[in-house]
Amino acid sequence: MGEQTGGRASQSRAKQLGGVTALLAYLIVPASRAQTSFEAQVLEALNVARTNPTAYAATLVRYKTFFKGNVYQMPGQKVPIRTNEGTPAVDEAIAFLQKQAPLAAETPQPILSAAAADHTAEQGKTGMTGHNSTDGSNPGDRVRKRGGGPYVAEVIAYGPADPVDVIRQLIVDDGVANRGHRVIIYSPELIHAGVSCGPHPKFRTVCVVDFGMMPDGSIPPGLIGKSAAAPK
Repeated sequence: MGEQTGGRASQSRAKQLGGVTALLAYLIVPASRAQTSFEAQVLEALNVARTNPTAYAATLVRYKTFFKGNVYQMPGQKVPIRTNEGTPAVDEAIAFLQKQAPLAAETPQPILSAAAADHTAEQGKTGMTGHNSTDGSNPGDRVRKRGGGPYVAEVIAYGPADPVDVIRQLIVDDGVANRGHRVIIYSPELIHAGVSCGPHPKFRTVCVVDFGMMPDGSIPPGLIGKSAAAPK
């Protein structure tokens, strides 16, 4: 299941057990901390997809072979997952990636990571989903609270079994009509990112990725004084 600042996939993903329980022990970390191994692997998977979209498309071709109708089950996966669209969403993602030019890798940034971690920590306690905090804060507000600016975009994956699944879920964007997660991931101007993953009481896991044009989410110098909206 995914969310972006303007998405949703099947809730049956919450039942996926393969490997998730073993991950929870090292996903639980405070907001101001070093990146976990899981989070580093999410960023690595993200950068593989950005820097070599054609090769990433080939991984989706293999992924497609594990579908039966709208249900897929990867090797070693204990519980089959029902999707909204089935293989047509995968085919559409493959076609997109085969035409997508390579982009720069995302650079990890502590302010963006801390803001993402604040949201992960809160949703881990409340079981909420979406981009707004309980106090009404949006992604830009959370980055501001960490000392940055509001020019950020955010994607959220719920229930991923492993780091590769996080990015695959967001790129295929099953059930999201505007493919908003994929749009953000392949936005060339968003070259800085912060990743936070943790446990979620309803979906078992949640991963938040905040993106910025600048390392701290501030407005780029070239846009100062111009009418510019924060990225969606």
